[in-house]
Amino acid sequence: MTNKKLSYNNKAWILPQTLPEEGVEGLAGYPRLIRQVLYNRGYRDAQTVQEFLHGQGDMLDPFLLSDMGKAVERIRAGIANHEKMVVYGDFDVDGISGTALLCQALAEVGAQVTPYIPDRFAEGYGLNPDAMRSIAGEGTQLLLTVDCGIRSLAEVGLAQQLGMDVILTDHHLPGQDIPPAYAVICQKKDEERYPNRHIAGVGLAYKLMLALFRQMEKSSADIEKYLDLVALGTVADVVPLVGENRALVKKGLAVIHQGERVGLLALELVSDIINQEIYKEKKIRVPDPTLVNAEHIGFRLGPRLNAAGRLDSALLGWKLLTTRDESEAAELAARLNVLNGERQEKTEAAYQTASAQVDVEREGRGEEIIFAVNEAFHEGIVGLVASKLTEEHYRPAIVGTAHNGLIRASCRSVEEFHITHALDACRELLVQYGGHSMAAGFSVERQNLQALEEKLLQIARAEVNWEDANPKLELDGQVNAAELNGQIPAIMRGLALFEPTGEGNRKPLLYGQGLRVQEKRLVGKNQNHLKLKLKEGFVMWDAIAFGMGNIIHDLADTVDIAFYYDINDFNGGIQLMVRDIRAGTD
Repeated sequence: MTNKKLSYNNKAWILPQTLPEEGVEGLAGYPRLIRQVLYNRGYRDAQTVQEFLHGQGDMLDPFLLSDMGKAVERIRAGIANHEKMVVYGDFDVDGISGTALLCQALAEVGAQVTPYIPDRFAEGYGLNPDAMRSIAGEGTQLLLTVDCGIRSLAEVGLAQQLGMDVILTDHHLPGQDIPPAYAVICQKKDEERYPNRHIAGVGLAYKLMLALFRQMEKSSADIEKYLDLVALGTVADVVPLVGENRALVKKGLAVIHQGERVGLLALELVSDIINQEIYKEKKIRVPDPTLVNAEHIGFRLGPRLNAAGRLDSALLGWKLLTTRDESEAAELAARLNVLNGERQEKTEAAYQTASAQVDVEREGRGEEIIFAVNEAFHEGIVGLVASKLTEEHYRPAIVGTAHNGLIRASCRSVEEFHITHALDACRELLVQYGGHSMAAGFSVERQNLQALEEKLLQIARAEVNWEDANPKLELDGQVNAAELNGQIPAIMRGLALFEPTGEGNRKPLLYGQGLRVQEKRLVGKNQNHLKLKLKEGFVMWDAIAFGMGNIIHDLADTVDIAFYYDINDFNGGIQLMVRDIRAGTD
């Protein structure tokens, strides 16, 4: 049920379904709050609860993907004939990790293979004709793609004409026609029967190698050691962490905890996931699920790897993931850490410029889509700026910059508006484009930009009632301090079983009603975070609301909060990590 009262951040709260008083079979034995969350997620019998909380999940047969058998046989022939192979990957974390996986796994079974990751600035996203000619000119006979190519009809056709067989692996949505590759591994092709429609690019790369290793009678341990890369790319690409994807990430995190990939370990150290002083003293690495989780990948490891392709060369990330030298790993991780700091600074500066531009331009044009095109924007961060604008305004955002006479832009959208379908309707105006429902990218001739903006606005106005479009916050369970009765440890253990969490399996978001604001103050370097003391009955909570300092003077004396339980790093106690606040329920 959506509550019509909006929060201070203009979000509508979707309240959880009521837990039946008579209880639900399969949920007995868990604290009431955990039962509520499970019920709200649709886990309502003993078997599904057990499988979700404690199971490892099932892996789907890779040969359910059409063309898989054909692709495996072609790779085996290439290995037997000592053919030169090239893996062509995208420059984001999904593409980098998938390229690392294919290169290492193919080399393990005797392939002569090298990576190719295009330069974001000189070549742009996906396959390009110059790269096809260059790769073919080096004697390549087999080209494998990762996380790209499904809309590159002309480029794949050129590669085939130049004497290269192409095995295309890409999880993105195809266009009207499928490229003329030797084999196309894509779960979103028409008439595909692979159940996991949302597998990441690195996941498809893993499935290809899993099928190959099975055919070559390699052990399961031989291929499963690459699951750390699958977890990395899957979480970073924000695909739904349900079903097979959740199983892949669970198993991949277990591999990460072993600490065998020295590049990842170095990145964990520079991003402060692992305390460097403790590590130096002990130099001991044992499996520990508290060391790295999905949230660490999404907010610490992923951004640092992405920074390579945004500001420098994505090959820095590939080298980090494939090196076996600890000294080289430390140097590369340090470099990525510096690049990530630069990325943050450039993103914030561009965001401030874009926000000022948007405030002026939206007054006369309307509010359906946000456009911000500025030649001063760094090409590597336009997608990040678009994300921030979409989050702030809850509208599709298109942010672009100039590139070789073209405008190259990134798009972010909201659930009501499928941005790639909208671009499909504008294809005659575009030089190149691709993406999915919530994110896309395109290149357009400068003289066609205004016509493109007008057509996209027309589509947005026709398809969506924007007056009713507000961000929504899905809540999983209500907390009443009086009912907790010392159950916090059991609740924390129960909530931990929902990991790994992310898109499609979000971290359980709880809410409390009628909390008295006892203390409020601004904290942080820029005084933009809100520190609170909230009283509920006889219980006093410490709470932190990051990025919500702007609402400090709007707060009512009594508030409702949406929050996560968190451990305070300073004193080890429980604090509430606030995600949203609204005036207290009467």
